[in-house]
Amino acid sequence: MATLQKIRSKGPLLLIVIGLAMLAFILGDAWKIIRPNQGVQYVGSIAGQKISAMDFQDELENYTEVVKFGMGTNDLTEEMNNSLKDEVWSSMVRNTIINNEAEKLGLTVTDAEVRAVIEEGTDPNLQNTPFSDAQGNFDADNLKSFIAGYESLDRESVPAEQMRYYDSMYKFWLFIEKEIKSSLLYQKYSALVGSAAVANPVSIKDSYESRIKRADVLMASLSFSSLADADVTVSAQDLKNVYAENKESLYNYAETRDIYYIDTEILPSQADRDALLQEMVELTEQLQETDEDYASFLRRAQSRQTYSEVARSLGYLPLAVAENLDSVNEAGIFGPVYDEYTDSYTSFKLIGKEQGYDSIQYSIIQVVAENEQESDRLADSIYTAVKGGADFAEIAQVYGQSGIEQWITSAQYEPAAINGDNAKYLNAINGMKKGEVANVKISQGNLIIKVTDVRNIVDKYNVAAIQRPVEFSEETSNKAYTDLSLFVAQNATLDSLKANAEDSNYRLLFYPAFSSSSNNVAGVAKSHEALRWAFDAKEGEVSRIYEVGAANDHLLVVAVSKINPAGYTSIENAQTALASKVINSKKAQLLLDKLAGVKSIDEAKSIEGIRIDTVQFCNFTNDAYIASTMTNEPSLGPSVINLAQNVLSAPVVGENCVFVAEKITDDSYSAAIDETAEKERLETIAGGRLAQSILQELYMQAKVEDTRYRIF
Repeated sequence: MATLQKIRSKGPLLLIVIGLAMLAFILGDAWKIIRPNQGVQYVGSIAGQKISAMDFQDELENYTEVVKFGMGTNDLTEEMNNSLKDEVWSSMVRNTIINNEAEKLGLTVTDAEVRAVIEEGTDPNLQNTPFSDAQGNFDADNLKSFIAGYESLDRESVPAEQMRYYDSMYKFWLFIEKEIKSSLLYQKYSALVGSAAVANPVSIKDSYESRIKRADVLMASLSFSSLADADVTVSAQDLKNVYAENKESLYNYAETRDIYYIDTEILPSQADRDALLQEMVELTEQLQETDEDYASFLRRAQSRQTYSEVARSLGYLPLAVAENLDSVNEAGIFGPVYDEYTDSYTSFKLIGKEQGYDSIQYSIIQVVAENEQESDRLADSIYTAVKGGADFAEIAQVYGQSGIEQWITSAQYEPAAINGDNAKYLNAINGMKKGEVANVKISQGNLIIKVTDVRNIVDKYNVAAIQRPVEFSEETSNKAYTDLSLFVAQNATLDSLKANAEDSNYRLLFYPAFSSSSNNVAGVAKSHEALRWAFDAKEGEVSRIYEVGAANDHLLVVAVSKINPAGYTSIENAQTALASKVINSKKAQLLLDKLAGVKSIDEAKSIEGIRIDTVQFCNFTNDAYIASTMTNEPSLGPSVINLAQNVLSAPVVGENCVFVAEKITDDSYSAAIDETAEKERLETIAGGRLAQSILQELYMQAKVEDTRYRIF
């Protein structure tokens, strides 16, 4: 029960977990309401095994709850939610494949093995859990205490909110335990297939020298970009040849679509800007007349800025306020002023200016008794004792509190709007002197506070600021929709869109090989419905208008130009990438001719367009960073590392250039080699690569079908 008591003390965490539990409940019921009596729906298949939408939903909810729990938030962005969907799907694919193979091989993970990992406490899955010691490290005893306490709880006697918290904590642990088991099975499988990679003495020596052996290199290079694309020609046969050479890298595991789309952002009109400015003028006049309850006034004014009863330092005020403070006296008014950076208008009232501390060290005792009178009496007693010289920490311990000294800085609270009891407490410590003791009454008791140290007295400002962004009106939105509707009605085919979009001031954009796993169309928020349409449409079809965007501030029209089935990309679809390879290959031949016969770096300096770089610590294994082009060159090390010092290499075709190079320092590496350690390192790397290659092949054989877009 000690762990339960420790967890119970974490008030903010309690609220978070309760929220997560409620979220899971709501989402679960929502699923039943949205899709009643529709039979089993599927989101794909893996190795012939269909994955139901309900199973995917359950996994997604569990993982989302864990992520939110770890982040300490109930709010995730659309991008983060999409990322979680992809992570859950990838995990389901991998686990299904591994489980199938493990069953064939007789690989299992026992409960004893999982317990051993938990006892050791170093598994990455165990980090950042609530089951930790004072140093933040995982504590198995802490976990055991929680589980024992949870399983023996009298659920009828525990308050409902606390019970939901304990249930959520337990579900969180079950998820972690499941992840540990999956990780162990994957490790066993990888170790088994990876054991086929065995290092021999030659490979051990070669591995060691290629990794350790290094030298500084002088390099003279001619970039492919130094020649214009027009300097070379690309024939149909060239494309066929490079397609044959690169065909395996052009395999698509899933169907894609080539689409065209119009993405129109709805922007405020001049009338919208004028209307907001007039409203801000009126609000500014009202703000000048207001002398209390600024928080309510700013809410009614729909201000982006909320009022804080705690004065703020200059750096935590809106820029439009901070830049104009010198223009007003105390109780003065300023604005409205336009901020181009935030596209908003701001007005503010300087209510007061004071001096406070940037950092405060203090101790605190919370006093809460059976009733207000008893709290006051007890607080007065403690206050008198501390004022009389009693040890603050010793008195705090009598009331079950630590009373330890702690620092708080402006950066920890000034960015937020602080009101109520929190404002009373912060204003109190900001107004106290070093060594002073105060008895601060709050709504639920009293706070006995002692300030033990202060740093940096700074100016702070009590400001009420109205900030309103310029937004489009309903009239502006309707006009944009009507205009686009008229255009689409008059251009109902893809060919017509292509022919007339530019003349009508619409940009028709092309998106080749568009995938359903993209989660939205061209990065436009809340456009999943348009994505779903694109993968249900036929070639040549044009969609309706979708109202999308994070603030419903975009209008989207999509047209499908081509359906690309799973398999090898056609030479036509890969033409752009293939042409680039051909162009670089032909440029390389021209640049090789320029470097032919060069005997030294000094001689190369006379060639037009040459770049000279000194590359330090160049070796066989790692890519070399070329400062002059800000690119990596994997070919440099292997080209020169085994040459004698000051011997120029032959011209080499690299990733982005053609170059010659020479070592300008001796090889620097230790002659001693720990063959056992090097053998283990080499086999671990080779075994891991082998396991990944086998898993890639298993993935291809599994014929994974991902149709999540139809439902999620």
